[in-house]
Amino acid sequence: MLKIRRRSSRWRDEIAAMDAHEDCHDIIMLLGNRVFPMDLLIATEIAQLRTFTIPTIAKLLHQTRQFENEGQKRLDDTKALLSEIIVNRPDSERGKEYVEHLNKIHGFYKISNDDYLYTLSTFVFDGKMWLERFGWRQYTEHEHEAVFQFYKQLGEAMKIQEIPESIEAFWAWRCEYEERAAAFSPANKQVALGLLESARRELPWLIRPIFIPATSALLDDDFRDLLGLKKPNALLRAGVSLAMKVRKALLTRFTIWDDIWFWDTAFFNTYPTYPSGYKVTQLGPKKVLDFLARQGERAEEHKEARSA
Repeated sequence: MLKIRRRSSRWRDEIAAMDAHEDCHDIIMLLGNRVFPMDLLIATEIAQLRTFTIPTIAKLLHQTRQFENEGQKRLDDTKALLSEIIVNRPDSERGKEYVEHLNKIHGFYKISNDDYLYTLSTFVFDGKMWLERFGWRQYTEHEHEAVFQFYKQLGEAMKIQEIPESIEAFWAWRCEYEERAAAFSPANKQVALGLLESARRELPWLIRPIFIPATSALLDDDFRDLLGLKKPNALLRAGVSLAMKVRKALLTRFTIWDDIWFWDTAFFNTYPTYPSGYKVTQLGPKKVLDFLARQGERAEEHKEARSA
């Protein structure tokens, strides 16, 4: 049973006593389960939208039709893969299994290192940007350094090249890349609406009609324009702004996450695509999974032929 408690400095103090590099995984887990559970979940979805502002990323996703035709599966697959890698650590046996699977899926497509790097940057910076606008508090420098160190390690496990060595250098790289690469294209809008429509269908029916315009109201004008989303009317924008201010005021004083781990809740662990649970071999586009299965069968046949 969820208990509402007055917020204390307990988790902030616990994190402050850890090492941002050596303990980055433990810090990530506390931030995502005790300190900013819903904020970082929402920020992760916003981060996905952010990647669609890069036409090379959006056009590839549009060509695969994953968000437009199988949006719920794509959302579930992304959450499952990231959750498995984060919970188990990228360097654990289970973590390595999921990283290897993710690398195989990505290897099916022609993706530039810059687009990999930009996507990685959204996990480092978009949570921070969300908290600065809507969080009950911001990251401390120590916490943000731990976030950077964790995703840097994940990026290295994914064989992403030329990851900057500091937060400052990574932010400078991101700003420069956005300046030269971010632009509107029709594909940006198509994949963004595919993601939002998939998320909308899973919400209570009362919320569904306002979900997409309310989400648009949470984005700044430049971000919204790059996705080709309509600017909501002034009344809705004012309502969303008021709701976020009230939310911030309540979360500054109270929390329900002192007694329960967010990632253990049914809310977080609901996967509509996999009501009975998933296997690593189910995660990813069907076309790619079929190709990987055939590869595995051929490798097994070759192995048997050599040993015969």
